[in-house]
Amino acid sequence: MCISFKGGNYRLSWKKMIEFQLQADSRILRSILPKIEEAFTLLSKHPWHVIFPCPTIEDEDLASAWDQSLEEEFSADRIALAKLLKGKKLPYGYVEIDEEEAEGAIRGLSELRLIIRQNSLADLSDADLENGDFDLQKSSGAVKLGYFSYLILAEIQENLISCLS
Repeated sequence: MCISFKGGNYRLSWKKMIEFQLQADSRILRSILPKIEEAFTLLSKHPWHVIFPCPTIEDEDLASAWDQSLEEEFSADRIALAKLLKGKKLPYGYVEIDEEEAEGAIRGLSELRLIIRQNSLADLSDADLENGDFDLQKSSGAVKLGYFSYLILAEIQENLISCLS
């Protein structure tokens, strides 16, 4: 049960929250959060309509409905992700999110991981990235930050999926 105090009054809220602790040390987490926030900023510039073009461009009504629907979905996912990333406990290794927003956050995390993959980890193959089969010591600082950001986001995503299962 959550309690929300507004204007001196209180309101009981029965929202179900998903909460868990990350395995990463909070000092590492605080050092990569700026990288994650930077990648999140790039999401607003990410052309979702190019990645998911309407399959039938000739039908203007369908194309318009397609674009509007995708825009609403991406917007909701990004809002859920923003709430997760702005969590007051996240810098200390604790994730909190309303259960109703978890699925949107999972989709937003996927999108954010793709942005980090494209911008910071493009030189690594998918297999190397997923298996950790590369020399991190010889990697640049940007690759290291990108890699740890990618891992932390994956951990959050996997925990959310597990909590919803």
